[in-house]
Amino acid sequence: MPGRKKVSQVETAEQQVEWVPKAEAKDQVSDLRSTLDKIKAKEGVIGYILRASTSAAVDIKDPSKIIDYAVLSASALESAESLSEAFGLGKLSNIVVEGKDLKVLLLSVGEHRISVFMEKNVDHNPIFKELT
Repeated sequence: MPGRKKVSQVETAEQQVEWVPKAEAKDQVSDLRSTLDKIKAKEGVIGYILRASTSAAVDIKDPSKIIDYAVLSASALESAESLSEAFGLGKLSNIVVEGKDLKVLLLSVGEHRISVFMEKNVDHNPIFKELT
């Protein structure tokens, strides 16, 4: 269409929605996966799950635990969102769930949800900074 903008915005009473061309969305996913692959190579990082609305990329060092990590990720995110809503905390920037031996960093980047699994002793702050 002549005169069509590459990126446009539509405002509704409740939210502002940004339209991003398919090629740019693929570039964003490619950039995120590249960053996540670098993060996964770090000492103590177990793997990651990168989710979009219609797809997911999973890279976990122990493939037999993929389902366990996916359930942990989804449950932790749903619980955190419920708590945020119940206590009026607003939009969450990131969530860190720490267990006996494992830690998971959950965050949203654009329309993508990311879960990074790591050993408990790994500092999640530099990982968070790389992804945002």
